Amino acid sequence: MALPAARPGLVFRYEYLWKRQDLAGQAVAEKERPACIVLAVERGAGGQRVLIVPITTQAPKPDSEAFAIPLAVKRHLGLDDERPSWIILSEANLDVWPSPDMRPIPGQPGRFDYGLLPLRMVTMIRQTLLAALAAKRIALVDREQPPPPFQPDP
Repeated sequence: MALPAARPGLVFRYEYLWKRQDLAGQAVAEKERPACIVLAVERGAGGQRVLIVPITTQAPKPDSEAFAIPLAVKRHLGLDDERPSWIILSEANLDVWPSPDMRPIPGQPGRFDYGLLPLRMVTMIRQTLLAALAAKRIALVDREQPPPPFQPDP
């Protein structure tokens, strides 16, 4: 199966790296999870950069901006409908597309995406995220940054 095109609202399986993990020096996420593309930007040489937000079943912290996913949308995407889910909007990963951190959906070899969020929902998420970016209230993790240069011990 072909990889999906990078589109705002695309929900896919991803090894999302939380900002706390990045600050602790981790370069690999603890687990795979659904995540959502909010913005996709073309860049030279035909590549794309995408802004990705995580989807979680853990209730957001009081200081965290989040959007609850309606049950009908979760069912449409095939996400767990036994627990509430939120799209976290207080942090994001910036990555290349297709990302080396994409993963197939469990039980569906070769399939990486769950589908698209409704356009109205994507618009609300994007507006909230762009406002947070403008106000510098979002924690970004750049997944494409090269590792620091090797420094031999003196």
